Amino acid sequence: MSIGAPQYGGFNAQTLSDHLVLTAGDDAYQAIDPDGAKNVTLPDLGSSGRGMLVLDNTASTTEIITIKDGANSSAVIGTPTQHQSAVCHYSEGTWVCVVGAAN
Repeated sequence: MSIGAPQYGGFNAQTLSDHLVLTAGDDAYQAIDPDGAKNVTLPDLGSSGRGMLVLDNTASTTEIITIKDGANSSAVIGTPTQHQSAVCHYSEGTWVCVVGAAN
């Protein structure tokens, strides 16, 4: 399953050593330890594309992930900090993220 698929699925957990650029083929659930402040750029899925992504910030200290919309000049669309999640939805050429506490 991928970010671009209309169903849920796929899980990836990683610690970043650099900024991350996701593609349409990447997993829809991302557990990310940014290991310092890092950017995660979401893919451009096209003007008629649809997708969703859940990104959990699994940092052990206060570290920020800056989520950017790769479809819109890398505009910042969310900044989850330690133990926060972002639920992101792509529709009609734009990503929208809601950030809140992870449980």
